[in-house]
Amino acid sequence: MTVSRIPLNRVFSLEAVRLRVDEGEHPWQTAEREAIAAHWAREQIERPWLFNGTVMMHRDLRLVDGTIAGTSHRAPYAALLHWVKTQPEADVWHLFGSAVMLSSDNAMLLIRMAAKTANAGRVYAPAGSLDESDIRDGQVNVEGSILREAMEETGCDLTLAAAEKRLWCWRRGRRVAIFRRFRLGQPAALLVERIREHIRTDAEQEIEDVVVVRAPGDAGPTVTPYMQAMIDFHFAAPGSQSSWQADENG
Repeated sequence: MTVSRIPLNRVFSLEAVRLRVDEGEHPWQTAEREAIAAHWAREQIERPWLFNGTVMMHRDLRLVDGTIAGTSHRAPYAALLHWVKTQPEADVWHLFGSAVMLSSDNAMLLIRMAAKTANAGRVYAPAGSLDESDIRDGQVNVEGSILREAMEETGCDLTLAAAEKRLWCWRRGRRVAIFRRFRLGQPAALLVERIREHIRTDAEQEIEDVVVVRAPGDAGPTVTPYMQAMIDFHFAAPGSQSSWQADENG
């Protein structure tokens, strides 16, 4: 068995993600309980629309024979937010899945977050923090989360799309983005129309608009670093398109 650190600042292929759920509290959360509560109280004054739901926080992430492995704990969103803003080097990991949606005419479809969200104005693929609904048989189902977030945010059922067999990963610090590419059977113009109708009628109103990307610079200045890395890889990296075709066609 080969165990190593997860590579930094580059897109690389991945076989799977295996996150075992520990029913106990994350040790860092236990130590920071009072600070987390104080930070959340300040956030509620500045951004009262934020929701303190349950998310999954991780520890001890490592790369084992092409698979990311680690331990996950249920935690309030307030704990994740406190970690992001105050202690990003603590033994806490934020891992999440992203659905990279590709149209039949080779555009990538991203979303721009609405003003009253934690990531207002940011552009990225449908994604979100892992939560309790993603737990299956004591494990966190990252691939299921990718499908769920795409459906919630765009209305697209990616179980009907052509899915690339492999996963892709990018890491900065203790933030880890997991990607899967999906090829939809319709052109970008039609998909944009459908997604905008979903955005218009969605009760949550978390998404502002669709962003169509056909080249590395198309996502604009508010694209997240991890998403720009995946865009650059998809459109510019040698072999990225041919590797997709090889997997899609078996």
